[in-house]
Amino acid sequence: MADALRERTARLLTDYLEYCAREPGTPARAPSTPEAAVLRSVAAQVQQRHERFLSDYRGYGGNRVELVAQVEREILAHPQPLSWGRVVALLTFAGTLLERSPSGTYSNLGPDQELELGEWEAGVRQDCRHLVDFLCNRLTGQHRAWLEAHDGWDGFCLFFTPMLPSSWKRLLAQALLSCFTAVILIYFWKRLL
Repeated sequence: MADALRERTARLLTDYLEYCAREPGTPARAPSTPEAAVLRSVAAQVQQRHERFLSDYRGYGGNRVELVAQVEREILAHPQPLSWGRVVALLTFAGTLLERSPSGTYSNLGPDQELELGEWEAGVRQDCRHLVDFLCNRLTGQHRAWLEAHDGWDGFCLFFTPMLPSSWKRLLAQALLSCFTAVILIYFWKRLL
């Protein structure tokens, strides 16, 4: 029997980590799911807020999976309650490790270094798959009960998405005020007749 939460988690992680691992300047594919769109948006805000810290990890050449495992143990530790914010922090960090340096950085490389760059890019693709597996196993294994208690990825979307977009709020307020005004006008019109 298929595990819907695991499949959805794997799809979300694959979408986000491949989005992060794309070459600089390459147009991003559209998010594959609503939760992927929300994650990209929230992660971009986290990256913007913590640019100084995260920039040190762009183009990371070490063992990305091991580093994410260490960070996961710290961020999602048992004594501290799990939260969507902690999940986003972990996923943002993992995505940052896969980000490539700006394309201009590699323009003056020699032939030996270009081979290293090619190997590095192959390593990014491989680590992307390994990180999807690792994070999917942790989120749908050790943290499954928490995910299910918080409505899974639907709960994630609800947590980070306002109930109504601001344009809808304005439209709703205008409609309610119009109705209220119409009721008052009808009331006074009937009193005058």
